[in-house]
Amino acid sequence: MELKRLSICMALFLLAYIAQCSEARHSRDRREVDDVHYEDVLADEATDDEAQNDAEGNDADEEEETDAIILTQPTNYNATLGKDIRLECKVSPADGVVVQWTRNDGKFFIGTQKPLDQNLTSYGIENRFSIPANSTDLLIKDVKLYDSGAYKCDILQMNRANIEHTLVIFEPPKIIRFTASDDGQIVEGSDFLLTCEVSGSPPPQIVWSRDGENGNKRLAEKDGEFTVNSVFIKNVRREHSGKYYCYAFNGVGSNQAEVYITVKGKPRVHVHKTVVNSAINVEAVLQCAVHDEPTSHIRWYKDGQHIKESSTEFSISTRGQHSNLTVTPDDDQDFGTFTCEAENEFGSHNRSIDLVQSPVVEHLQVDGPRLSWTIHSHQPVEQIEIQLKDMTGEGEWRTLSVPVPQGRNHEYDVVYTLDDQLQSGKYEATVKVKNDKSWSAHTDSAFVEIVYRDSAHSITSSSLVLAASIMYLLVRM
Repeated sequence: MELKRLSICMALFLLAYIAQCSEARHSRDRREVDDVHYEDVLADEATDDEAQNDAEGNDADEEEETDAIILTQPTNYNATLGKDIRLECKVSPADGVVVQWTRNDGKFFIGTQKPLDQNLTSYGIENRFSIPANSTDLLIKDVKLYDSGAYKCDILQMNRANIEHTLVIFEPPKIIRFTASDDGQIVEGSDFLLTCEVSGSPPPQIVWSRDGENGNKRLAEKDGEFTVNSVFIKNVRREHSGKYYCYAFNGVGSNQAEVYITVKGKPRVHVHKTVVNSAINVEAVLQCAVHDEPTSHIRWYKDGQHIKESSTEFSISTRGQHSNLTVTPDDDQDFGTFTCEAENEFGSHNRSIDLVQSPVVEHLQVDGPRLSWTIHSHQPVEQIEIQLKDMTGEGEWRTLSVPVPQGRNHEYDVVYTLDDQLQSGKYEATVKVKNDKSWSAHTDSAFVEIVYRDSAHSITSSSLVLAASIMYLLVRM
């Protein structure tokens, strides 16, 4: 029994010994395999490094790298607002070259890529800036004023090369605002200021003008005080009313604006005639016109007495700034002085018309020795006189009678020539006319110069006789 147990123990011991030996041999084999592969890898890597170094050494010996250059010269570019502009940057060689565009140290493009850190929205370059196909140029579409500046094209290589272009944006003139002080409603005698705010590149020049009686006229230094964009006009009168213009020029284009100036003050009354001839039961129309701003109230007076619009003796017709007074005299008392008066918030003004039975003489004109004039008289004309005074001395007035012509519709057109009645010289002349009521007032003076043809002919004849005598003597000699 004991021998059996001993045999079993011996068997177990042998099995354990054999297993231990087998494990030790397996571990040794594994270490040997690992050592062999590690050395092989090192050997392979060393071989690859040597081969690579040899290859690089051979390339350096065979070919040296060449730096790219920029062929384009720095340029000053000009562009009009809203147009497109292309900034050139031509490089050589172009293959494999990366170009960077910058402005004020801000990167626009590296190659054809837009930098992520650039605030593209502020310049609007997300849509307006681009690199054209197969080029290294910078294209800017729909240029804005803030696109002006310096743009740099830079080749990204070991030996950097770059150029810088300058871009200037031109803008046609634009009139932002054209205003007048007090909205153009100016009180007569006060001052006003015109201001014309403009923009444009280069800065525009401003010219001022005004529509007047003789058309559009440029304002000069005597018309006001000028600054860069304004003109100051002092002590305005009614004549300053009208349309004013601001013209802006800058070589790129032009623009204009206008504003209307209204000068407000007391009205001004004008009458068609200051003296009107009429007769008993003959209708006469007295005409009155008012120039005013603001609108005036118009009234008529007879010898200082107000004529009511409801009057049956007189008829008043007023439309806007024009008023007519119709008078049909019944007796001599209906003739006299009629006054048209206009009044507004700034004051009043009036003009008078004399309604008379005496003749009215108008339009005295002179053409050499010939005088002409017009007579208005509803009564028969009885007498016409010309009064003359020699202007070369202190002589007295001389009266010449003129034949009375035939009248038509109570109007007479008279033409009279001063032939042999006066000596050669310069004369002051005036005319007056009498009808069966009274004499007219004297006309305003006219000035006549008399040169007789006979005197000129006599001088010419004497000259011819003298010339003939000289010729005869020359022939005899």
